[in-house]
Amino acid sequence: MSIAKIELVSPSRLRPTEETAPTRVGEVIELILDRQAWTQPICVECNTLAVLDGHHRLNAAIQLGFARVPVQFFDYSTVQLGSWRPEITPTRDDVLRRALNGFLYPPKTTRHSFSPVENAIVNFRRLIHN
Repeated sequence: MSIAKIELVSPSRLRPTEETAPTRVGEVIELILDRQAWTQPICVECNTLAVLDGHHRLNAAIQLGFARVPVQFFDYSTVQLGSWRPEITPTRDDVLRRALNGFLYPPKTTRHSFSPVENAIVNFRRLIHN
């Protein structure tokens, strides 16, 4: 499975792998509120629900109290992994381990490259209620 369709998932089920920068989370919250919509899915590994891309969006959703968020699932073997930080060389096993144990990388450490990600324009109101 390389890419599955976008699904709405509870943010509490997702497992971050990186910390976030509070100012960036605030910017994302402003964008969501201004647009009254969610425009890009959170990219996750299909088995562990480890967040590969979208940590700031996930944190924004949690702070906004969203019941669900758009998620696109990936088989990790089809995703290229790199690093934004030259001093850190992450491996897939380490990324998944951090998702499971909560020992997170600093913000903007891992760099995941995906085949095209679908747009996920979802009205704000669909994310609030169960």
